[in-house]
Amino acid sequence: MAKSLRFIQCGDLHLGSPFHNLAAIDERWQRIVGKAPVRAFQKIVQMAIDKRVHAVLITGDVYTSADHNLTAQLDYVRLLHKLAQNNIQVFAVLGNHDPLEAWKAKIPFPPNVHIFPTESVERVPLVVDGEEVAAIYGQSYAKSEQRENLAWKFNRAAGDRFSIGMLHTQVGSRESTYAPCTLEDLKECGMDYWALGHIHKHEILCEKPYIVYAGNPQGLDCTETGPRGCYYVEVGPYGTTDLEFIDTSIVRWESIDLAIDGIESVSELRESVRFAKEKVRRNIGKPTFLTVNFTGSGSMYHVLNNPEATQYWLDSWREEEQGKYAFVMVERLRNLARPKMNLGERSKLPDSVGDYLNVFDKLEKLAPEEKVRALRDILMSRPEFERLGTYGRALTDERLLETFEKAKWLGVQKLLEHRRG
Repeated sequence: MAKSLRFIQCGDLHLGSPFHNLAAIDERWQRIVGKAPVRAFQKIVQMAIDKRVHAVLITGDVYTSADHNLTAQLDYVRLLHKLAQNNIQVFAVLGNHDPLEAWKAKIPFPPNVHIFPTESVERVPLVVDGEEVAAIYGQSYAKSEQRENLAWKFNRAAGDRFSIGMLHTQVGSRESTYAPCTLEDLKECGMDYWALGHIHKHEILCEKPYIVYAGNPQGLDCTETGPRGCYYVEVGPYGTTDLEFIDTSIVRWESIDLAIDGIESVSELRESVRFAKEKVRRNIGKPTFLTVNFTGSGSMYHVLNNPEATQYWLDSWREEEQGKYAFVMVERLRNLARPKMNLGERSKLPDSVGDYLNVFDKLEKLAPEEKVRALRDILMSRPEFERLGTYGRALTDERLLETFEKAKWLGVQKLLEHRRG
């Protein structure tokens, strides 16, 4: 390369998408977090202008097509025009949430925008000051499902100075409905850099060549914790590549573990949460929705199982955040703790609690795969399972094991309460 190249990789913008699994929040919170995905993309656009990049690469899922959100599409095109006014080129592939068939509004894009076709991989030169500095390859989704391995269609042209592949894909699976491929498939295409979309977590899968997920610029729910943003990339005259991840989130989702060992009173428990909130506020410095996972064992386990008490705490903690810009709203409490007892000794007693614990102990001694299989067999044999519908069939192994652990200790509590009654 005779010239250096600067570009931003982003994707999975999900403009117009509301936050998921979030309790109703009043107007003062909405003023802060409203349209957070759009505001995160605004940050990216301004960063592109400030850094005078040559191109912005957008790797699909601009909005969620199930909603056919016209406002989101208008916001997107408005920001693309801002890039056009600053002579910044935009290259985009369409993904499973914004396939070609979903763009029914037919809002025209400015001339600086190139959308890759759905029928085949297209090569487009990236020209800077009249000189081709790179070639960009990409293919879009026509529909929300793409079972074909599109990576096999990418081939670097012999004369390329620097080759960039763009694809919305799930790497590591041959069975996915999102253009499945493997790391080796991508490596064999000859690209110098792969800009990938679909996975919401930023990750560099490989450095030779660079195979990169930028993740999403704004987390959408409590599962999408940590910084969210885009990659700013500089390619030197001889192909050296430097990447910088930049957090663009307007609001953060975070999760903390708080051990209840040694906590003997409700006031002490609540103070521990307040202390944790202040630590999160200092470290993050922006609006945050927080999940608190109570762990360990202690006398507060029983109190944490009282929904009236925990709802009162949630309401009071939220009230404390009134008027604060960098609020830390405790959105969820999860009781992953256990009662304070000597499990080995208690299981030896010849009563219903001891019998119950011995049944659980047999399951605990199984190998992980056998344990999951046994739990699924138990769940599916119950007549209630059919009422779970798609939720039951989509239950992950991790969630199943977590639910098993919580049920174990909740059952112990109920049996002990019954004996005392």
